[in-house]
Amino acid sequence: MTTNEKIAALRAAAKAAGADGVMLVTSDPHSSEYLPARYTSLNWFSGFTGENSTLVVTGEGSALWSDGRFYIQADRQLAGTEIQSMHAAAAGVPTVEEYLKSHLTAGQTMLTDGSCMPTALFEKYNAALAEVGASLVSKDVVNPLWEAERPALPDTPCFLLSREQTGSSPAEKLTAVRAELKKAGATALAVTQLDCVAWLLDLRAHDIPCSPMAISYAFVTMDRCILFLAEGRLDADDADVLRANGVELRDYNALLDFVHTLDSDETVLVEKDTTNYDLYAAMQANPHLTLKEGADPVTALKGVKNPTELANLKECHIRDGVAMVRFQMDLEKALAEGKSLRECDIDIMLHRRRAEQPGFDQESFFTIAAYGPNAAMMHYTAKPGADSAIEPHGFLLVDCGGQYDCGTTDITRTYPMGPLTDNERKYYTWTLQSHISIARAVWLDYCTGFALDSFARGPLWQHRINYRCGTGHGVGFMGNVHEGPQSLRPNNPILFRPGMTITDEPGVYETDEVGIRIENELVCVDKGENQYGHWLGFEPMTYVPIDLAPVLVEELSGSDIAWINGYHKMVYDTLSPRLTEEECAWLAKKTAPIGR
Repeated sequence: MTTNEKIAALRAAAKAAGADGVMLVTSDPHSSEYLPARYTSLNWFSGFTGENSTLVVTGEGSALWSDGRFYIQADRQLAGTEIQSMHAAAAGVPTVEEYLKSHLTAGQTMLTDGSCMPTALFEKYNAALAEVGASLVSKDVVNPLWEAERPALPDTPCFLLSREQTGSSPAEKLTAVRAELKKAGATALAVTQLDCVAWLLDLRAHDIPCSPMAISYAFVTMDRCILFLAEGRLDADDADVLRANGVELRDYNALLDFVHTLDSDETVLVEKDTTNYDLYAAMQANPHLTLKEGADPVTALKGVKNPTELANLKECHIRDGVAMVRFQMDLEKALAEGKSLRECDIDIMLHRRRAEQPGFDQESFFTIAAYGPNAAMMHYTAKPGADSAIEPHGFLLVDCGGQYDCGTTDITRTYPMGPLTDNERKYYTWTLQSHISIARAVWLDYCTGFALDSFARGPLWQHRINYRCGTGHGVGFMGNVHEGPQSLRPNNPILFRPGMTITDEPGVYETDEVGIRIENELVCVDKGENQYGHWLGFEPMTYVPIDLAPVLVEELSGSDIAWINGYHKMVYDTLSPRLTEEECAWLAKKTAPIGR
């Protein structure tokens, strides 16, 4: 079927169900960022392969909203279809709510799969439709249309992490969660996000691409914790460990029945942004349950890494740094020998070097290896047979990371492939200055991610340049590469605390010209107190040299140069004990002090 034929089938299915349209969102029952293939219906019907998108199909037309990272990709992938590409938040572009109100009238109905739409989103769209007398109803008409091709739920073997890896037990984490529930005036919590279940119960698997998660839920009360996981996925020993930590086991599909029949009076803390609407509606229908809106406390608890996790993360980044050094040496050797390389070759080269490291499990996300103008698409992914050749000029942007038995990494480096234009050198230098600006930031503890985001943008703003994404995100511990609640972005209200990790990744993205990004992971550290208050700062956790060949050194300040030299000394001192003599010599050149 073509995309237009699939959209026509959706339109017909809605009509057959007595409705007037269908909505699909990029989500699953757990609000996951990276979806199991079973929940990629939006991609299957539209042909758009990006993230964070919404597809609306009505009787008269269809439209897909993508965020700033995917504008170019959406325009290209939707070209030639009936689907209108909507640049979300761009000037003059209607919002999803505005579109719904202009395309539906009183008495009409829009359908969506409520098990795959967060409650807050469902309520927002339903409220917009109510303004014109229409409504949003939870009904799945999508699955029957692609049932023959729809993948099954993953059921990879599950395993538990040890205290030596995580620094605490499930029982201790449950105690911490219950304390937070008490503070919030609640007695129960439905843990719906996979990374939250993973952290709470030290549970891991390989159900999600690049994220070591198991498809599961947990329900916590003041005296019980029930893990909802498909039967047979835990071996007997791990099941016994969980039971010893106060955890009951039930089948994954038993959650809604459990919620419907729960007969103890509970005040359930519900995070509407991440709890799917069907689960919310089931809890709402039980007279024994009182729902109280609030943030899932697990998110905040896991966002602050404990000393054991931080020690393991340092080891993880050292291993990853060794792999990145060897990859860059391989890349430079291949270029010097005149070998023909394509973007997909970069992924293979990186994987080979990471796979040599002890404890490596898998990539932490799909590698972005983008040459030249392709890098202007922030989340570009090269495909075999449709990737670009790497030519001996311009930049190659490589954004990659690894999952290890001691942590998760995320790093971007932009490498010169040969001669550069004046603009490319300027953009690279300004990006580096922005990177340094947030890396060396010191602030009072009342500053949010919103306030700190401007530290990074300042050097680029001086040249009237901006980037349509946040500056950084938290990173999980053997978890999701994108983790909250902290982030560096214009709308983040979270205060930073020591132990929080964050990426530092400003960039320049000029359509059809160039994309540049330099990314390290940082950890928030205590900088002491004085008469002005409590000070915090960042320290780098990434140990990989930053290529200085493209830098216009005359544009750097003395403090910029001091930071670069200090960072590179740390990189050399940290990695050199694990490198060969030849590798140490190479690294010594890459980390040699610079000056004017």
